[in-house]
Amino acid sequence: MVVYTSSHTSVTLPEIDIYSYLFLPNEYNTTRPLDRAILIDAESQRSLSFTQVRDISGRLATGWNKSAGLSKGDVVAVFAPNQYDHALLYFSLLAAKCTISPGNPAYTKAEFYHQIHTSGAKALVTVPSLLPVLTKVCEEVGIPKERIFLFGDQAIGSIKPFYSLLENNSSIELPLKNVDSVNDVAFICFSSGTTGIAKGVMLTHRNFIAQMIQVTKFENGDTNQINDRILAFLPFFHIFGLTTLVIRAFYSLTPVVVMGKYDVEVFCRLVQKHKITIANIVPPVAVHLAKHPAVKNYDLSSLRIIGCGAAPLSREHIDALHKRIPVHVRQGYGMTETTAGCIYQIIGSTGVLLSNMEAKLIDEDCNGINKLGPDEAGELVIRGPQIMKGYLNNTIANSETFLEDGWMRTGDIAKYDQKTGEFYIIDRLKELIKYKGHQVAPAELEAVLMSHASIADCCVVGLYDSTQATEIPRAYVVLQGATEMSETLKGELHAFVNSSVAGHKKLRGGIYRVDKIPKSVSGKILRKEVREWIRLEQEQEYSSTKARL
Repeated sequence: MVVYTSSHTSVTLPEIDIYSYLFLPNEYNTTRPLDRAILIDAESQRSLSFTQVRDISGRLATGWNKSAGLSKGDVVAVFAPNQYDHALLYFSLLAAKCTISPGNPAYTKAEFYHQIHTSGAKALVTVPSLLPVLTKVCEEVGIPKERIFLFGDQAIGSIKPFYSLLENNSSIELPLKNVDSVNDVAFICFSSGTTGIAKGVMLTHRNFIAQMIQVTKFENGDTNQINDRILAFLPFFHIFGLTTLVIRAFYSLTPVVVMGKYDVEVFCRLVQKHKITIANIVPPVAVHLAKHPAVKNYDLSSLRIIGCGAAPLSREHIDALHKRIPVHVRQGYGMTETTAGCIYQIIGSTGVLLSNMEAKLIDEDCNGINKLGPDEAGELVIRGPQIMKGYLNNTIANSETFLEDGWMRTGDIAKYDQKTGEFYIIDRLKELIKYKGHQVAPAELEAVLMSHASIADCCVVGLYDSTQATEIPRAYVVLQGATEMSETLKGELHAFVNSSVAGHKKLRGGIYRVDKIPKSVSGKILRKEVREWIRLEQEQEYSSTKARL
């Protein structure tokens, strides 16, 4: 059996909670100014310094415990677009020893219910625009109105801002007592894993501290420089934004300019205005920056590093981006279950293992029995301090994901290059579709389609759209009886799906009628065969285009 270990020296991981690690003396908060703005609202210019966050988060923590009646381990769900004080809220809840379950504010009512109910949330923080749907969900799951709180300064009826919990003084002493960093869950982030509806990923304090220390060591001063400024539009409920823009940026006291949502012109304007040096993006944004005409109207010369994650960025897109913005692009590989990145890119590969990480490749066709060596393609299996504690209350998913001795299956096919010591992700076992960094589970969309009276069978797969540098969901459907596919029915099916799922799950790749969905003898959809339909279609389109030229 070949076990690959990190070429980077091991790091020592302290037995401490996230809040204490950030606010007790460390290499950054003892050498950098504590009164400069580090959380900055891009629109209003409101801001918070390290000193302010330390003071307010501690006083809020006391309020969460005393006034809201929350205690250790209680889950608080958070649904909101990016707010400049998002980090402040998260830290106050961690200081109160609560567990945070951040989620997508674009969810439907059913999706909100699933996360709030599954996580067992006892309180909720959101924005006014989501109150109509979320108050109904809270009523259904038993969260009282007095435990629903808002971002901002204004109350809506009896629903108050979370700042209403501020105590005059903080009773929080550091380090926090009675927190088991290895076992106590800091965040429950929801991920579809390899298949199915979203599952609660339990991430501990140790998971985040490990990721913080490992990545900081790997970057070796490339980022976290004293004059760096980061532009943040990646959602703070997503593991990429949470680890990179909320926790690691605050750890290094790097100013973060917070955008509520992405817009290419606003992005460019803010880079120019704030002299942004680091931007973390996803592949579709790279396409925008390479092609959108507005980019040429702004001075983006302050940028020196672009980090890209959530999905692969091809060499073609990197080259196109370099023509507009000649800066270093660094990609990372990871997933919610690994607390974001665990393999980071050096040159053109997927990258190398971070400190304290181990990996091996197994033969996916033999349930992991056959262990593979260098230059052989197999499922990537990893182990290390970043690996999640497990899926919340889901023994079946845990048994399918974890092997013996803490090894976790990633569902991705990789090769290890013995000459360079780097890994290359070459394919996916998992059925997930990645649309602009968001996870789309085919099984969820198939369940929605199957509930429509006209559908007898269906299959959803991802179609790669090179113009957007992302996958888009496409459905193949078998219609009931003599039902004919028409534009009217297609429109009805699209509207039916759109009313049931969040916007990023729409069937942007279209809905196509077929006579039969290919399945194995056990009834499992043979998605490889369906993807082959798409490959042949794209080849024919390419040949036709070439012939016309």
